[in-house]
Formats: sequence, structure tokens, C-alpha cells
Amino acid sequence: MKQVSSVNKGGNIMPNNKNLDLWKKVEKTDPKHTKKVQSRGGFTAIDAQYQLKVATEEFGPFGQGWGIKDENIEKWEEVGIVLYQATLWYINGSVKGEFPINASIQYKVGDRLDGDFSKKVTTDALTKGLSKLGFNADVFLGKFDDNKYVAEMQKQFGDGISDKQTKVFQRTITKFVKEGMSPTDATKWKNALKANKITTSNYESALDTLKKSHAQMLETVNRKEENENGNDNRPVRSNDKEGE
Repeated sequence: MKQVSSVNKGGNIMPNNKNLDLWKKVEKTDPKHTKKVQSRGGFTAIDAQYQLKVATEEFGPFGQGWGIKDENIEKWEEVGIVLYQATLWYINGSVKGEFPINASIQYKVGDRLDGDFSKKVTTDALTKGLSKLGFNADVFLGKFDDNKYVAEMQKQFGDGISDKQTKVFQRTITKFVKEGMSPTDATKWKNALKANKITTSNYESALDTLKKSHAQMLETVNRKEENENGNDNRPVRSNDKEGE
């Protein structure tokens, strides 16, 4: 039966929602399998093994439910660039699909050869290929530049702290600032919280470290004050010969 696209109130033809079924299933990324890379202007890198796992969960084992074929690597010696081309195939339900993927990287600079160039270029091509099907689309759409979105994904994937835990951490920092915590240390902890580096897996240890470091700071300050007060109260010894 032919599927008919719906029409919105403005009279525009709406795309068939089934076209996005696969995309919506795989578009979200677990933050703990990503990392920020500062080179090339900065970007979010996705763990390649995590991508393989998600694709396998969706299509089946590599080589059975999905895979790569017709691989070809071409080197451009004069500029030190390697071009990788292949075909990514997959079975989605009863439908088999395939499309070309490619990537290129600098594999040689002068006489220095990058020994991992083959792994890098094939991984890059696969990542870009899977992204065309919607895998990790939130990263490629730039959503991971938004800390609030990352925090939301952490909670969704079971690694984000609750709003209550966030408030407890913030109140603890505020309390310690009033007790003498340095602005530098306070900013460090606030930035860690804002950048979603405090997760369910390290929340208790982070809070414990915060409390211990503050206690040590207070102990150091108190000891210093006691020494200063002790020096001030020490009796002044007069010169025995004075006045003789």
C-alpha cells in the first residue's frame, strides 16, 4: 500500500514520519563515550568502539547485519594525503541499504609517517557514514556545545546528577566561600559542575574531595593564626645588662 504524506495547516506536505524512525532511535549520544578535542578549532569526538556497539545493537553483528565492502585506499604521495573509499551496507528490518563513504587525512609530513593513518582514515569514514543514518546526530548538530543538553543526556543515560544533588553541591560551594574558600578554587568547582564533569559515578567522591580540601584549608589557616597569636603573647626578654 502506498503511504500518503500528511499535510499541515499551511497546506505544506509533511514528510512521512517513518523515514525518521531509524534516525530517532540512534540520534542521541551517551556523553561518557565522548570527549572534547581542542585541536582544529575544537570539537566533540565520539568513541569509535561505542559507535560499533550501537550499530551492532541496531543492525546485528558486523559482517552479518551491517558492514563495509569495496574498500580502496589511494595515496597522493606528492602532498602526503591518503583517500579512503568504501561502501557501507546495512539491513534495516527487511530492507537492505548501502551507500558510499569516504575520508581523507594527512598521513605524511616530510619524512615523518603517521603509523596509525589507516585506522584513523577508516574510522573517520565510518563515523561520517553512520552519521548519515542518524547515528550520534546530536553531536554533529552541535548540541553537545550546550552544557544543559549534555546534562540532560547524562540523566537520560543514567550518569547525570539530579537537580537536588546539583543544588547541594552549589550550596556547599557557597558556604565554603563564606568561610574563606579562595575565588580560584570556587570557580574551579563551579566550572566542573557547569561542564557536567560531576556525574553519578563520581558525585560522592567529588563532594568528599571538596569538603576535605576545604577542611585542610581551614586547618592551615587556624594553625597559622595560632602561631601568630602565640608569637604576639610571648613575653619580651629584656637585656640583663641594660641599666647596669
